[in-house]
Amino acid sequence: VMDAKPLLKEALQAEVGLPVDSKVPVIGFIGRLEEQKGSDILAAAISEFIDEEVQIIVLGTGKKQMEKQLEQLEILFPDKVRGVAKFNVPLAHMITAGADF
Repeated sequence: VMDAKPLLKEALQAEVGLPVDSKVPVIGFIGRLEEQKGSDILAAAISEFIDEEVQIIVLGTGKKQMEKQLEQLEILFPDKVRGVAKFNVPLAHMITAGADF
């Protein structure tokens, strides 16, 4: 699996439309966009480390306010953030396999 990690990561980056670069750390979050799951903390923390060389992919549905917040982050940081507000099992598997964190 570890030998395939760079390829899985590049496939994930391409799938969500982020620049493909195996050297850039990818942080993945899969879950409901609810305070109970900590997605509010993640959304607030993104602006703290977005200046670093990092890409963030969030997959989930939930509170519309959080979905809108992800949309705004994606607009502000198009080469670094992707928020996918829907249930997508194949993409969840890609995030699990391709993300670094």
